[in-house]
Amino acid sequence: MKNFVVRVFGSEYNIRSDQDADYVLQVAEIVDRKMKELSTQFQQPNTVRTAVLASMNLVDEYLQQSRSQQEWLRRRVGMLIEKLDQVIKAPCSVRDSS
Repeated sequence: MKNFVVRVFGSEYNIRSDQDADYVLQVAEIVDRKMKELSTQFQQPNTVRTAVLASMNLVDEYLQQSRSQQEWLRRRVGMLIEKLDQVIKAPCSVRDSS
């Protein structure tokens, strides 16, 4: 594990991670950006409340993206199954000509 120092919402944090520095910094920048966005939007005086709101927002974004990807995958697999089913049900001469 490597040690990193990142700055989020005006505070420095020591982070240990197996990831590379670019990845850790990117994560910290995303969290920092979300906390600043929510602090400006909701005028939260409490850093903990801002951190909780940022965490909830980021997880919500992740879950929605994950659901979207899962739905795309389901549709794609369904289309492939339909195509395979058509090939399997096709007369032999059609399959042999490919």
